[in-house]
Amino acid sequence: MTNTIYETDDQQSSITLFRSLIASLPFDQLNEAQLYDLNAIAAESAEGLCHGLGYLGESLESEPDNVPNNLEQVSGYLKASAHVIPALMAIVEQSNARLMKVKAD
Repeated sequence: MTNTIYETDDQQSSITLFRSLIASLPFDQLNEAQLYDLNAIAAESAEGLCHGLGYLGESLESEPDNVPNNLEQVSGYLKASAHVIPALMAIVEQSNARLMKVKAD
């Protein structure tokens, strides 16, 4: 049981670290068009990942016999998604904050 908690703490720490790294990118060096593009790409990517995760969850519930043979691949996808979604949301937040500042100036 201790290993599970340790892995969860490690995963949570790596998610937080990854999000912090993305949030520290120099958004102030991007122009307004780049910020809008980055914002749209990040938001669409997060939405696509969420739809994929939803589909995977529904598939596992409705068709358990069709569960992929390699659960390691599914696990890898889920772990990668857990890292990427918060990072994408950090991009959306940072680009929105920068756009608000650009518009105010």
